[in-house]
Amino acid sequence: MDTVSVTVLLLVLYLGGISNYTQKGLGTMGAPFQQLGMFLLNKAPAGVVDLFNDEDGRGSRTWMQFGIIWLVIAGVLGFLRAWHVYDPAALDSLSNIGWAWDDGSSMDSAIASTLKTALLYILVGGGLVAHSRACGGRLASESNASMVAMLLTTVPLVFLLIDFLTSLVGIDASMVFTVLGIVVKVALWSMMLVNIFITSSNREGPVSVPSWFLLLGLSTYVFGTIGSSLGEALGWTQTTWICDVLVDGWAPLALMFAVGYHVLSSVTKGPIWSGSLTKASMFLLFLTIPPFLLMPTDSDGTLLRNLAAILVTLGMLPVLAGAINMIATMRNDTSAVVKSPGALAVAAAAFLLPLYVILSFFFGLNVMVGDGSMSTLASHMDSSYLYTIGGLFALGALFHSYPLAASRDLAGNSSNWAVWLVIIGGVSYTAIGIMAGWVSDVTVGLEDTDGVIDAAAQLNLIGAVAFYAITIGFIIAANTVVRTLLVGTPRAAAAGGSSDISTYGLVEGSTSIRELLGRGVGLDTTLVIGESEDESEGGYTVIDVSSELHNDSVDEFPVKFDADLVALTEWLCSRGTTTAQFFAWADVDVSGEIDHYEFSNALRIADIADLPPWDLGKLVDVMDINGDGRLNLPELDIALLNIRNTLGIEFKANEAPEAPAAPEATEATDDDDSEEVDKPSDAALGKMKKAELVELAESMGLDAKGTKAVLVERISKA
Repeated sequence: MDTVSVTVLLLVLYLGGISNYTQKGLGTMGAPFQQLGMFLLNKAPAGVVDLFNDEDGRGSRTWMQFGIIWLVIAGVLGFLRAWHVYDPAALDSLSNIGWAWDDGSSMDSAIASTLKTALLYILVGGGLVAHSRACGGRLASESNASMVAMLLTTVPLVFLLIDFLTSLVGIDASMVFTVLGIVVKVALWSMMLVNIFITSSNREGPVSVPSWFLLLGLSTYVFGTIGSSLGEALGWTQTTWICDVLVDGWAPLALMFAVGYHVLSSVTKGPIWSGSLTKASMFLLFLTIPPFLLMPTDSDGTLLRNLAAILVTLGMLPVLAGAINMIATMRNDTSAVVKSPGALAVAAAAFLLPLYVILSFFFGLNVMVGDGSMSTLASHMDSSYLYTIGGLFALGALFHSYPLAASRDLAGNSSNWAVWLVIIGGVSYTAIGIMAGWVSDVTVGLEDTDGVIDAAAQLNLIGAVAFYAITIGFIIAANTVVRTLLVGTPRAAAAGGSSDISTYGLVEGSTSIRELLGRGVGLDTTLVIGESEDESEGGYTVIDVSSELHNDSVDEFPVKFDADLVALTEWLCSRGTTTAQFFAWADVDVSGEIDHYEFSNALRIADIADLPPWDLGKLVDVMDINGDGRLNLPELDIALLNIRNTLGIEFKANEAPEAPAAPEATEATDDDDSEEVDKPSDAALGKMKKAELVELAESMGLDAKGTKAVLVERISKA
């Protein structure tokens, strides 16, 4: 068998095993392997991983923080390269420190290395946010994820430094350090994959779409890195070419789709538009050759060259399918997309992606199987694709996913400026570069080329200015990330009526609003009626289960509740006191609402909590649905009922429930020997609903039949 067949066969078996394990697990061997994996993540290398924080979201943040550093460096280098194309003597003064500009290949290599690293780190960080939020809220080991990001950045630099020092003393150890670097790189990425797989095993429900793209994208990246290194060492040029396609084509696009689908479905609060297009963008991506960063094929066989050309042609389909699907997903809430800088960046990338894939196809195909006459244009399109499309998806992760991982609101108002600078600068740089390339090609075979050269120089100048906008956009993005981490407003933890479930599917059976609230559904959750599991595979937290399969003994959606609210719920249930009774007792001024003072007084007298004003304000905000700073009966009832149903707190319905000691301004009962609940005033009774009056009448041992007016009169005279 030739090297192409061997490589493709191994790739198919590898991706098939990854997909099967992700979907079905390892059966009875899953638990032992998971324990072994967690041991390796938390203990290896010994002592090093303990230096990193394991708080929720720390791993994702670390990846994006390193990525933004590389992104700024890549932006600055890209501008220097664009300006040097216009003025080749611009950097000659650096020769005084021993540096000289060559034919530009060194700068091109530095740009490609830093830009690809930046996009990889940021997109991986954004994908980790989507994956962790779909699988319980955190990675299996946040500290290990941070450690891997740190080591992947520092270890190659250390190897380069050691290689430089050894070369000074006449020792050539470059090959040794190259091999060590590849081994360490593969080991660290494999450790990252183990972390992601263990996180996936802790999920509830099906694997989300962003998780699939993250898993498959990083898996192919590891395979491609190993295969490319082996191909170069053994002289298997075809294997090297295929693995370069995996590393430069499949992996970046998969990570872009992971971030794009997550950001748009999260911001619009709805599922991904089309399950069919989602599957097409996923499966066809890993069966074709994307028309980006194509290299000439070294194969002499006509069959292989034609097959490669066909796969490149088909490679446009998954990219177009993904772009159309993301654009259509915006229809769930277009205004929210426009208001969110992260979603705006992703939406702009989705709109521009079809244009870039078509241009890259024509230029790249000429380089791969043609005469290579458009190599300059193809190289320009590859650079524009990474800076513009990749840069916009990176901004989407930084402006949406990073604040989620940091549990802070995005700081400042400059993020929109960064997005628009990258859009305008990227599109302008792409268009002007194409025109400059065509003008330069015109000079071939002409005798008088002065006018053409002048025109090309002017276009290169405008292109450099356009690229400057991209550089400034990246710098503004870095500044925004730093400000978000340092001065961003902290986000409150999920409690009470809040939930991380964006979409909840009801297939068949019956349920009630109270039951849904008790199972973790929030007030902003979208209820999808009649969707099947196959058709609603969108949104990073879609739960596609029949409502009749749920039961209160299953903790489907772990929600953290405030300890004081839990204590209040347990206290009321143990006494047999309803929420309506507690509300009427705490509402001293009979206004139909409980202010901060009344709620604090009630908690203090009931010996539940004696909170300072700032803590009490946070507690009220958890339940305050309409945001008026006060609590009405429905708000209090929803919050306490959610806690009661979720935690399974039993309500003891006594015939004569014990009433709490009355606050200072509450009317005392006339009968000192009675254990009856304090009766609300007539005004409070008139504001209560009939269901609440029925419940109150039953707790007082009264007849609960009749109209609302009859019940009010009966209770008031009791």
